[in-house]
Order: sequence, then C-alpha cells, then structure tokens
Amino acid sequence: MENIMYGREQAKTQGKPDWENWDLKPTSYFYPERDIAEGRLTSEATKDQLADEFHDKIILSKEQADEFFAALEEDTRMLSHYNAVDYSLFLVRIKTDDSAQEVTDPQTSASREADVVPRAPPSVPPGPPSWRTGIPSPDGKHVYRAAILDFFWAKHKVQPRLMTFLISAWNLLISRHGHMSITTTPDEYRERFLNMCREYVEVRE
Repeated sequence: MENIMYGREQAKTQGKPDWENWDLKPTSYFYPERDIAEGRLTSEATKDQLADEFHDKIILSKEQADEFFAALEEDTRMLSHYNAVDYSLFLVRIKTDDSAQEVTDPQTSASREADVVPRAPPSVPPGPPSWRTGIPSPDGKHVYRAAILDFFWAKHKVQPRLMTFLISAWNLLISRHGHMSITTTPDEYRERFLNMCREYVEVRE
C-alpha cells in the first residue's frame, strides 16, 4: 500500500496544522478485549490498539462520493474474492490554509485559483487529485486521503479457521457475543464495512 501520510513532516516544518488520521473498521463486532467483563480484564493500552472511532463526517460532493463508493466497491469485491476480512479504511484529513475557500470542481478555473490540494512535491506526487494524493472537500476546509489497509487475514488459512472455531464455541457454550471481525464471512464483513463507510460520508453540493 502507498504511504498516504507522505508530506506530513514537511507540513510540520512549515508550521501548518498537524494532520489527523484514523484506522477505521466496523466496531459492532465482538472484541474480547473490549466486550468480555466490559473490558476490565484488559489494559487501556491494549484497548487503544483496537479500531479508531471517527465522530465526524467526510464532506464530499456527489461526484466525489460516487467515485469514492465505486472504488470501495471494487477494492472490497476483490478482497472478498480472496477470502479477506478485517481490513480497514485508513483516513487522513488535512486542514487547508484558508478554510473560507470554496472548491467545487478541481478542473475549474475557480478551483485552480483556490488550489487547496497541495500540488508541489514532496507533499504530492505528479498527477491529478485522487484519494492517494488528496481530495478537497466542497467547502474548502479539508483535503482527504484514504486507502484500504489489508493485513491478509484470509479465512481459509489455519489460524483464522482456528479462531473461528474458538469464537463459535465461545458463543455456543459461554456467551452469545457474535462474530469477531476476523471470524465472520468475507461477504458479511464487506457489507458491514461498506455500510460503515457510507455512514461516514456527508454529501454537499
């Protein structure tokens, strides 16, 4: 996966606001560290390593949102085909220098004047704006980058199959917490992951 945090250190040295980032995956699954005994048996440091929570919205135009969802659909379809689960959306939000600027279409002359997406290396490599290089929000307040993080947790491997057996036994004999993100089916994980991504997006024109 590409490093979509490139340019962060340069931005820091220029005195610009620090970039925000989240590692997002569905949190409605069973997480033993969090859910057994209400998390009292696990240290805070361990629980901090679970998925982040994003208490905001990704502000996009309809065209940007459609392209975003289409890319997610395609990428997760491939991951599901290879039995992958437990992947996450790595989201980066960069505050622009002038939050009052409006950006509608990166190809228009008005957008080129505002130019909230960093264009010059090392912040951004050559090429049109993308989710790897930075997508400007319609209100001009932020630039977003995003990518799917996949740690190749494939359900047909030995360890995932063992974990699935153990969690199924736990749900049957001890407590019905449901599946973990690493023990559910690829199709079910994909559906819940895409629903999560859709909930994070707010469309503005």
